[in-house]
Amino acid sequence: MGSYHTISLLYVIFYASTLNAQKLVNFDCEDLVTGIFNEDTKLQCTFNASNVNTFELIELSKCEKDGETLIFNATERDQEAQGRIKLLHPHSQDISLVIQKTQLSDGGEYQYYLETTSGHSNQYITLKVKAPYSLPKVTKYTKSTPMRITRLTCETTGYPQAQFHWFVNGNLTSESHNSTVETPQGLLKITSTLQIKEGASTLEGNYTCAVWNVEDRVYEVTNNLSNSVLGHFLNRDHKSEEKNEIVLIVVLVITGAILLVIASLVMFKFRRTRLPADRRQFEIPMMPSDQQADV
Repeated sequence: MGSYHTISLLYVIFYASTLNAQKLVNFDCEDLVTGIFNEDTKLQCTFNASNVNTFELIELSKCEKDGETLIFNATERDQEAQGRIKLLHPHSQDISLVIQKTQLSDGGEYQYYLETTSGHSNQYITLKVKAPYSLPKVTKYTKSTPMRITRLTCETTGYPQAQFHWFVNGNLTSESHNSTVETPQGLLKITSTLQIKEGASTLEGNYTCAVWNVEDRVYEVTNNLSNSVLGHFLNRDHKSEEKNEIVLIVVLVITGAILLVIASLVMFKFRRTRLPADRRQFEIPMMPSDQQADV
């Protein structure tokens, strides 16, 4: 019974000393950080401890499903960069870390552990990695049918998941086809196609493709096709088709003329080869010259 009370007392003393040690160190980190793909990301952390100007040990571990994985550690004497992670301000109470050329795989939850001569503490940091979507690239394809059909296509790449929304004259339309593929880097390449049946009112249309960020529920970037731009697209196709028709007509005319000349030459040669044979049917055979002298 006495040993039980002794163990309990030691536990209370140890727990209290641990709390006091932690209270002697004021450790603060930015708990939510947004990093940009392929750029450096700063994990902002500072500490304040009495009579302490630097740390003894810091460790950064990434929280995984099966536990924590240590990815960076440094001591007061050894503060070298490890992989893509380095200490931003060595020998300082600013113990911010930098993840260089941040990748999508760097996203997740981290535990930052600090140990000083005055005590120890730890903080949790959540890192979200984004790749801002680029300005959508617009292309156009026109299919020549009895009813001309034009397809406007918007394409962009980024992260996280996003959608294309099409607006026609300011009104949202659902008449589009969207597809998403993952790039080797883990980014998302999104393509959206809007089909337009061209008519008299088409040139008056105002078309906009906008990238809708599903997670943040905001429009990141948009690309507007004004009347003049769309008209330029359509007129360019019309002129191209007219030019192709003219070229086709010229080719047909030249080909026909060449065939006509060839046919004329063939007929002329045929008549020349047949004409001597025809004449021999009506000519009187000539007597040899010696026989003519005798006569």
